[in-house]
Amino acid sequence: MIIKRDQYLNQLIAMKHSSKVKIITGLRRSGKSFLLSTLYKNYLINSGVKENQIILIELDDGKYESFLHNSGLIEYVEKHATNKKIQYYIFLDEIQLVDNFVRIVNSLNKHANYDIYITGSNSRFLSKDINDEFKDRGSEINIRPLSFSEYYPYFKGDKRFALQTYLKYGGMPGLFEEKTDIAKEKYLNNLMRKVYIDDIRKNINTNLRDELSSTVDALCSVTGSLTNPNNMANYLKSNKHIKINHETIDKFFEGITDAFLFDKVLRYDIKGKEYLDTIAKYYCEDIGLRNVRLNFRENNQGFLIENALYNELMMREYRVDVGSYRTKIKNKNGKWVYSLCEVDFVARKGSKEYYIQVMNKIPQGKHLDNEYNALIKVRSSFKKIVVINQPLVSYTNDDGVLVISLEEFLIKKDSLDL
Repeated sequence: MIIKRDQYLNQLIAMKHSSKVKIITGLRRSGKSFLLSTLYKNYLINSGVKENQIILIELDDGKYESFLHNSGLIEYVEKHATNKKIQYYIFLDEIQLVDNFVRIVNSLNKHANYDIYITGSNSRFLSKDINDEFKDRGSEINIRPLSFSEYYPYFKGDKRFALQTYLKYGGMPGLFEEKTDIAKEKYLNNLMRKVYIDDIRKNINTNLRDELSSTVDALCSVTGSLTNPNNMANYLKSNKHIKINHETIDKFFEGITDAFLFDKVLRYDIKGKEYLDTIAKYYCEDIGLRNVRLNFRENNQGFLIENALYNELMMREYRVDVGSYRTKIKNKNGKWVYSLCEVDFVARKGSKEYYIQVMNKIPQGKHLDNEYNALIKVRSSFKKIVVINQPLVSYTNDDGVLVISLEEFLIKKDSLDL
């Protein structure tokens, strides 16, 4: 099955023939190699590029192992791209496996007729090097697992169950090859155990496999809740009887986010216009990977829909924060006290800004949910949106808030501007 990833493909097409290295990053098995070696390669061939102009080297393939620790990679490319009058397209898949890959890529990029594309699965060895080493010589595209809007057209079966299936198994492209629920669960479980956790452990150079695994499980459990290394250390001690210091947890957190398994989302003080970096939320880049670590025992679906909505916003290239502000309320004794209010997401792109709250039911009556009150009390002219986990026809209520179903929000790419 060929799943279109038009958003990412169009980004690559727009960058074609630029002097910069095109750098595709993202979670393992999220579709980076497929984007480059199938979708983009097919585009080039259909536009008139000949097969021998495209040099594809999959560096996680054993036949290229000799390239990982010596300079053979440069010699190989130059041997197969000798005509200076011809434009060549150099695809280097999983480049982070190569020693001194930044030097090698920069060396190849000196050839005026080489259009270079690289992929990598770990930001510790790739994205950070982009900033420090490639500087203005590289352009990054971060590819994520399938969002629901990408997943929906390929779902086989009754479309009424598409969203619930997605909220359970997520959007890893490889799932479409698995025909049964058991096979899907096994696929996701193997990815988490044998690929991601092993990768993270190796990349942060730790032997604390069980502690790292428990930290990943804990992040899955507290998705959508505020946490930090101190809180996590206390959580593991109380719930898992694991004693570990917050410095080690901080190292784990960095490795987990560097592997693109979770995103760290900071709190943003809406009134003070500044970030509060003492505590944050973590969202899994794929819901299915989170669910499999919990053995699909999810009691609070609110966290699932919140995670799905966050992933959709990121796929649409919004900058996303957790909104926070202090306001005065009367307590039970009639005294005015400060209360901390939270808006699930503040999404920004260019000059546009949106305040988004995720809820299970439509807010109504005198006793509105605190979450809804937190949203409407934000003093801002920017658009406010409530996303409801129920079927409904979208509308704008008397408070000027757009009320929209989760499914419509996820499917319609212009849903923020309805």
